[in-house]
Amino acid sequence: MQSFGNIVVFHPAAIGDALLATPVVTTLKQNFPAAKLTYWSHPELKQLLLGLCPSIDEFVDYVRESSFFDILRSMERLKPDLFVDLSNSGKTRMLPWFTRRKILRYRKQSPHAEVIQHAVHNFLETIHPVCSEFPAQFFPTIFPDALAEEVLPQLLEAVPAKDLPFIGLVPGVGRHRPHRAWIPDGWIYLLRFLVEQRTYLPVIIGGEEDIPLCDAIVEQFKNDCLNVVGKLSLPQTAAVLKKCQVVVAGDTGPAHLAVAVGTPVIGLYGPTFPARSGPYNCEGLIIDQSAACRCHGNKVCLFARPDAPGE
Repeated sequence: MQSFGNIVVFHPAAIGDALLATPVVTTLKQNFPAAKLTYWSHPELKQLLLGLCPSIDEFVDYVRESSFFDILRSMERLKPDLFVDLSNSGKTRMLPWFTRRKILRYRKQSPHAEVIQHAVHNFLETIHPVCSEFPAQFFPTIFPDALAEEVLPQLLEAVPAKDLPFIGLVPGVGRHRPHRAWIPDGWIYLLRFLVEQRTYLPVIIGGEEDIPLCDAIVEQFKNDCLNVVGKLSLPQTAAVLKKCQVVVAGDTGPAHLAVAVGTPVIGLYGPTFPARSGPYNCEGLIIDQSAACRCHGNKVCLFARPDAPGE
């Protein structure tokens, strides 16, 4: 097997895709333990990936406005003897024509494939030509345990039911794919049930863009749940997800972050196929309505009213 000393993984991606691809770096590190492994991605992922994924040795900030030649010059400065391109970007398609460095390029599975392949396996296909060993388990890949002990006591100060085990709820799906979301009334019903049962402490998780939605959902349960939406960094979110017994979420970044820290996920799926992008190794926990949804592959719901949350 060929040996490599300097590996660069290029993957400027959304958080969900970045986490689905973390088994690539852990597999590379297993096969080439002495190699320096550099991850090249969006700056907002640096604290999470460099800080909490032990397989990554260095992080390079990706500049969104980079041209093809900017990327080429940056790559040559890094001097990799293996360049793994997970971006599926037209910007990098011509790199092999301009450099003699070894490049492995990710090929995204066709949406019309007869057999749907999970994204984790699709990403790992990229490095099959150079890796002879693969982990027995692909997750966890993110390890926030020490951070959890630092973050949680401050969050729980004003929560009466702080001794109950956590169940994470992720009502939002971000602003780019709103039709992936469960209806707000569904979350309110679930939250009311959990509060009445008093066996778990519901922890509401999401980013700043999810604040209006989540504030409306928890309005009548403020004293019975922990709402951390918009209050945590990505590493802190990972720490909270790690402490949850289970997480309930749609197809969104925090669901894949939960898997990456080793927490099982109950996935709520409609317009996307769980076989492709579901929470990995949680097949028995997924509620799949994809067969009843006509919006597969679309960025918005094609049939819901403009003011409706989606199909």
